[in-house]
This record gives sequence, structure tokens and C-alpha cells, in this order.
Amino acid sequence: MSTSHAQILLERYWEEASNAGDYELIREICADPMIRHDPGGKTTALTHDEQIARVKFGREDFGGVITRLITHADDTYVTSVWELTSEVGDGTQLCGIELFKVIDGRLAECWNAPYGEGKWG
Repeated sequence: MSTSHAQILLERYWEEASNAGDYELIREICADPMIRHDPGGKTTALTHDEQIARVKFGREDFGGVITRLITHADDTYVTSVWELTSEVGDGTQLCGIELFKVIDGRLAECWNAPYGEGKWG
């Protein structure tokens, strides 16, 4: 079974942009704006610059390193179950699930609930 384009985009987003700090990759693989869907019907449109600032904060200020536990994708949607551990301070751990939609070959929309503290059980 081949890996879908959606999964490749998300793997590059997590590994290259988020974990390795290649923030400019966001301009290549993400839509501008990327629409983030949150509970309660709230949406936020993030420009490339806002996306870069968000990812840069997570990596450089928070020290977050993402580990993907489960990734499932088809040609349009990719879902990732992940854990994040901070490499600074007290080693804070967070976990979450995010669903991304690919439009015109880029990660364009994201749905997620508030992150949980700790690791998945």
C-alpha cells in the first residue's frame, strides 16, 4: 500500500517543520490561510507568518518534540494521534488528536480539541 500525499504532508509538517525547525517549509506545504476548527464552532484563519510563529514558539520557546503514535490517511484527510514532550523546564507532556484536510495539494484545514496533559494511556 502506498503512502498518500496527505500523510506525506503531515509527516513533513511534524518532522521537518515542527521537530527539526524548518519553519519555511510551512509556506510550501500549508495553505494560506490554514483554517483551524475548534470546539464551539470557533474557527481561526492563520496566515503563513502566523503558522510559522505558532510552530516556532512550540519548538523554540516550549521545547516541544512531537511523537506520532497513529497516522491514518486517505487522499484528502489525514488524522494523527500524537504526544509532545517539552525538552525544557519540567518536561511537560501533552497529547492530542488532529484531523487535517488537504485542498489543492496543501494542508488547508485542521480540526482539534484542546490538548490533554500527559501521555495517552
